[in-house]
Amino acid sequence: MNYGGYFEGIVGHEFQKQALWRAVCEGRVSHAYMFSGMEGIGKRLVATGFAKCLNCLELQRRKGEEMHEKCGCFSCKKIEKGVHPDVFLVEYEGVRDIKVNQVREEIEERIFLRPFEGRYKVAVIDEAERMNVSAQNAFLKTLEEPPVDSVIVLVTSRPEFLLPTIHSRCQRIEFKPLPFNLIREELVKRGLSNEEAHIASMLSGGSLGRAIRIDRGLLTERKSVIEAICALRTIRDISVISRVVEHILGKGHLNDTDRVSFFLQLIAFWLRDIMFVKIGLKEDQISNKDLLPVIKKAAGRFSLSGILEILSFLEEAWYVIFRGNANKQIVLENLLVKIIDTAGD
Repeated sequence: MNYGGYFEGIVGHEFQKQALWRAVCEGRVSHAYMFSGMEGIGKRLVATGFAKCLNCLELQRRKGEEMHEKCGCFSCKKIEKGVHPDVFLVEYEGVRDIKVNQVREEIEERIFLRPFEGRYKVAVIDEAERMNVSAQNAFLKTLEEPPVDSVIVLVTSRPEFLLPTIHSRCQRIEFKPLPFNLIREELVKRGLSNEEAHIASMLSGGSLGRAIRIDRGLLTERKSVIEAICALRTIRDISVISRVVEHILGKGHLNDTDRVSFFLQLIAFWLRDIMFVKIGLKEDQISNKDLLPVIKKAAGRFSLSGILEILSFLEEAWYVIFRGNANKQIVLENLLVKIIDTAGD
């Protein structure tokens, strides 16, 4: 279905797009939505398309009848360019802890202004999980008594960090990981070989945004890091452990946060590959297919319970780095020490 081009270029999520389209056409729009799902799968793009549906002049004129051609009304064009006065994106890049005053100044004061030229005032709040508890409690008042003709969309990849009372006041739309074949096809279109596209799509975990960031250089670095971790044998190799961590923290086309996040995910997928080898799954289920000999060798050093223990430790490492503002160097070194301690000879 074309949906008038509102969701043009967004791969997958047909059920979610259709549900939002019908809500607008049938006059069943909620005052608040929560778009949840892993990062990089298109939640924010769908939110922008939803804003176009809500304020489209042509759709209002047609009273919700299906549109096969792409809409080119002034409202849709302005939203595409990010200059519509009644649609605004709130994002906090580089901010770990969104505070009460930021919520009041950047969201509440703007959402309570009446629409200037559109039908709805639409606020899209990206990475809403970064709001601290005080900010979330303050924001509850807006969700409980929303302004007339307003729609709030909370976009989050970590819904568990949002209060239950926030969840209860939003209509939840969950976005599932994209099928690997769709991601692989998109990456081939963007210039990766079939093998590179396979590895990147598997490592993406179903996130097209994450897959696009995995270029040839990062694939080469991935190989070096996995081989280096597999070669670690004793915690007395402090200098070797430090070099591996320094490589992970090294500079590249990703910023510091994205780079650490990628390599933590890479280690998780490497451990998952080892589990798959141990339980005898088919080789096409292996993410790091080009490193299969190294993974098979490592599989003899780890028990399944040991791998689960490391994965639990890795989850804690992610939390203290990205939510607790811990020292990345120390946390990553401790993670490698945990891997060495858990592995056999």
